[in-house]
Amino acid sequence: MSWLAPVVLGLLHALYRLVLLLKSVFHSSEEPQALLSERSKLPSHLALALVANPDADRETNEQYMLKSVEQVAGWCRAVGIRRLTVYDREGVLARCSLELRERLMPPLRREEVDESSKECDIQYPLTPPPSDDAESRPLSPQSGATIPKLAVTTLRFPHNPSKPKRKLSVTGAALKRRRMTRTDVKQEEPPLILHIISYQSGKPAIAAATKTILQDLRQSSMNGTSPPSLPSLQELNTILEGEHGFPSPDLMIVHCKPPVSQLRPPIELGGFPPWQTRLTEIYSDPYPPVKGASSIREVEFRRALDEFARAEMRLGK
Repeated sequence: MSWLAPVVLGLLHALYRLVLLLKSVFHSSEEPQALLSERSKLPSHLALALVANPDADRETNEQYMLKSVEQVAGWCRAVGIRRLTVYDREGVLARCSLELRERLMPPLRREEVDESSKECDIQYPLTPPPSDDAESRPLSPQSGATIPKLAVTTLRFPHNPSKPKRKLSVTGAALKRRRMTRTDVKQEEPPLILHIISYQSGKPAIAAATKTILQDLRQSSMNGTSPPSLPSLQELNTILEGEHGFPSPDLMIVHCKPPVSQLRPPIELGGFPPWQTRLTEIYSDPYPPVKGASSIREVEFRRALDEFARAEMRLGK
């Protein structure tokens, strides 16, 4: 009778898998609200974690990621989400950041940049590019403070004006008006801030930030400017979520490149930076399309917003 228990357990597992398969085929979920419908709350910061398909070639996965980011960025602009973080483990999006900039720049702004690069409001990149083997570098030759390499690329996209700007003649009044216009633009919050991250922005970045804090504390102690002390979580948080890092997202959408198995494995974040996900709502479509979709669909984005609007935020309590 020792064989009976494994057989019964195997039958139960097979029955469970059959139920999941039938639900994924015949599931008719409730249609989510329209994209521009008013919801009780919206995330101010959205994260998109993209998972490549191991059975697809490199170019196919790259185009899937670029198209998904382009679509999600457009939907974020439409609903009023001003900050978007995109993640892939291997850093494909980071290597394609220039192409992303061209794809996401508003059309009228793109024409202005073609005419004069001085009118571009995109700040790229926010962090210093890695040019040596050190894990951190000084902020300035005169400053002893250092910043670690967090592997975060930040793009800031300007507002897309409803009407193209007229070319101004090079006169004193025109130059004055142009300077005033630039001042006004700098004071406005950018309509979309895009952070591009990879696995190197997670645990390796935490280790680099901690090492930098310890080095600064040691240097201060040796110089006699401060007594020996231990690094605090607040200092680490200031570095990881500060100017050269990225803040914690309110909602994260985990999306796998179609086609995916109907009996999909549990959700995995694939090395997404853990420091910024302490209070993040995580969404993944339980019934993704098996085929017929080359990137994330709007219905998945809308369903994620609906789930977030219904979520009860207890903030760890």
